[in-house]
Amino acid sequence: TLWIELTYYLQKRALLPAVFFTLSRRRCEENADALSGLDLNTAAERSAVHLFLASSTAKLSAEDAHLPQIVRMGEMLGRGVAVHHSGLLPIVKEAVEMLFARGLVKVLFATETFAMGVNMPARTVVFTGLKKHDGQTFRTLLPGEYTQMAGRAGRRGKDAVGT
Repeated sequence: TLWIELTYYLQKRALLPAVFFTLSRRRCEENADALSGLDLNTAAERSAVHLFLASSTAKLSAEDAHLPQIVRMGEMLGRGVAVHHSGLLPIVKEAVEMLFARGLVKVLFATETFAMGVNMPARTVVFTGLKKHDGQTFRTLLPGEYTQMAGRAGRRGKDAVGT
């Protein structure tokens, strides 16, 4: 219920879209699943997502278009929820990024890969933890890493200040 309550809190205060930096791919998926009953998009937004995904996957074979990751993400994206991490198919990551940029993703659970090299502003950034695995051990985020991720909030006129 933590993610549902926090999402409602942010929604009531007009602080969406929000990026929830979760420094584990598995936890990103689990946290997004916790919002499975939540629909943050209007009917028009759901339709826009559906049309975008249909055109994005039109050139895929029927078998590829029905891969579990693509089907699952399509359902989540329709509700305004998504995940972004290095374990996703490139077409899925690109769709998430493009829909986030259009304002059709309201809550994004992401690893730090979302903060690197993409300029995707949000009204709010939430850190679910400050420890990450660096390939050998768990360590606290470095100041530069924190600044890079926290910098997603309040950019390009989304907000006067980042939350």
